[in-house]
Amino acid sequence: MRSQKLLAPVSFTLALVLSQASVVPFASAIPNPIDNGNKQAPLPTVPPTRRPPSGNRTPGGGLGEFVCPATSQKLTAITPIDVQGNTLSTSPTFWFYMPYTTDEIESGEFSVLSEDDSDRVYKTSFKLPDQPGFVSITLPDSEASRLQEGTYYHWYLQLNCAADAEAKTPLNIDGWVQRIPSTPELEDEVINQSPDIWYDSLDYLAQQLQNGSGSRQDWETLLTSVELDELTQEPVIGPVTLTEDEPLP
Repeated sequence: MRSQKLLAPVSFTLALVLSQASVVPFASAIPNPIDNGNKQAPLPTVPPTRRPPSGNRTPGGGLGEFVCPATSQKLTAITPIDVQGNTLSTSPTFWFYMPYTTDEIESGEFSVLSEDDSDRVYKTSFKLPDQPGFVSITLPDSEASRLQEGTYYHWYLQLNCAADAEAKTPLNIDGWVQRIPSTPELEDEVINQSPDIWYDSLDYLAQQLQNGSGSRQDWETLLTSVELDELTQEPVIGPVTLTEDEPLP
């Protein structure tokens, strides 16, 4: 009888220990949610890529003697500050603010080279307009001058203000264009004047202004976004007159 009384507390204690032990494995078997930080980042609108050095949006100072007439505004490439931009086109259009007229400038030249300047893609001479304003030059849709996807090209624009072009230092500006793969989303960005597709957005808006369907406010906003506020009231003239397309070497 005494032994039965002693076993009762022991049995109760053992049962309690076993019941607690059975709870622990069950709780530890439930995995806690783990935040591994691998959240999917939104895809960039424009594929990232290496970038070449900045160009010259306006003529730089130098030791040469410039003989171009003085103007209130400078010859200016209509580009972002670093003079680089993207295009979806094989034959993009480039825009410039031209402060000179055909009576003041003897000749102008525009050329597009490979990224390392070793190969010439296109070169042409042109005649300036009859009044200062925004002018454009479009690459021809030819096999030799079509831009390839994923490639940077180095463009140059030069003005020879003197009759003897070799005697004086010409005005030079230069910049970069990269052709990127076209998608429906990026084509929509061009219509919405996105600076990510700079050359196409600018040309789309300029053409709208020329045919009377564009918004001058949108034009001013785009120029202001790249710190060209001083040019917002200048007229949009359009393509220059090409005088000679030079054959590739």
